[in-house]
Amino acid sequence: MMEMFVSNGSSIITKEDFVTKIWGTGDESDYNNVEVYISFLRKKLSMLHSKVSIKTRRGIGYCLEGGTK
Repeated sequence: MMEMFVSNGSSIITKEDFVTKIWGTGDESDYNNVEVYISFLRKKLSMLHSKVSIKTRRGIGYCLEGGTK
């Protein structure tokens, strides 16, 4: 997931994009997996005191924000 974020910069990535790329097409439980792994990544970024964070774009997807400007 982090690789997808980094390679897409600040572009929004949908849950569907994650599911298709990582797990393949699947059922509704795969969408819950996305939320769980996003939570794990947010905690890891927080523990690293990263300037980058994962932001939710409600109803659209997720994107990276922050870093060097």
